[in-house]
Order: sequence, then structure tokens, then C-alpha cells
Amino acid sequence: MSRTFSLEAILAIGLNNAMGMNGTLPWHLPSELHLFKQITEGHALIMGRRTFESLPHLLPNRHHIIISKTLSFKDGTTIVPTLDEALHIAHTLDVEKVFLIGGVNIFEEAIHTCSVIHLSRIMLSPNADIYFQFVPIYHRIAASLCFQDPSTKTDIIYQCYEKII
Repeated sequence: MSRTFSLEAILAIGLNNAMGMNGTLPWHLPSELHLFKQITEGHALIMGRRTFESLPHLLPNRHHIIISKTLSFKDGTTIVPTLDEALHIAHTLDVEKVFLIGGVNIFEEAIHTCSVIHLSRIMLSPNADIYFQFVPIYHRIAASLCFQDPSTKTDIIYQCYEKII
């Protein structure tokens, strides 16, 4: 049975478009991680193999769909070779939202198709080996929130974009 869902993306990038360093985030911001949890909990996540391997563990109360041609079976996940197959699997799940959470190749392929994009702009320019430049051609800002991570005093601008085209 095919179900409908909202396809959304969620990502955090630095002022210099940094996204990752040595297989991890180039910052540790508990409040931004909490925001990620609040937004994605109870929904499905689509991610690439390296993004999955960067997670400390399976994220509770979320279905993990991993795009990989090399990864073998992992308990609690669904592994498929393409984004199209990941979306096909997502249509069989009983979820309201499916989130693209990375990596860069998945964002480059599909972020323009998302109905909503959740972007946390981290007010840092860290060293990184993974970068992504988000250009909102098909989306407009629907909501914005500025806050500071209490433990690091790092400013974060969260913006929720909605598709306009």
C-alpha cells in the first residue's frame, strides 16, 4: 500500500558551508542536536552510508533508510541502492514525514524536491572536508529562529523553508 508523506530535508551548515569533518559534525552543539531530535522523532530518515556510519547509534523512534551499494544488513535499518528505492520504501511506511538527513550527494540530488527544508546555520567557520552550499531557488523562508547553544555560546539561526514552485 502506498502512503503519502511530506518529504523534508534537515541539515546544519557553517558560515563557510562546512557540514562535516573526518566523518563527524565539525561542531558539538547539544541544543542543535535537540532541535534535530524534536523535528525528526517519530518519522523516517533517509541517509547515505557515511551519514549512517557517523551516527553514534540508531536514533530512537525513527525508521532508518540507508542508501548504499556496499553496506550489508544492519538490524533496525532498511538498506537500498538508490534514492528512488529509498522513497519507494518510505511510501510503505506509516509516517507523516520523511527526512533527508545527508550526505551531500543526497542533498544535491533531491533537496529541490523537498516540500520543507529545515536549515540550521551555525555561526562558525570550522575546518571541514565536506561542504554544501544551500541556494533556496525553489523555497522561501517560512519561519526563522535565532538562539544560542548554552554550553558553547555558539549562535545558531534556524530557518524553515517552504517550497514555492
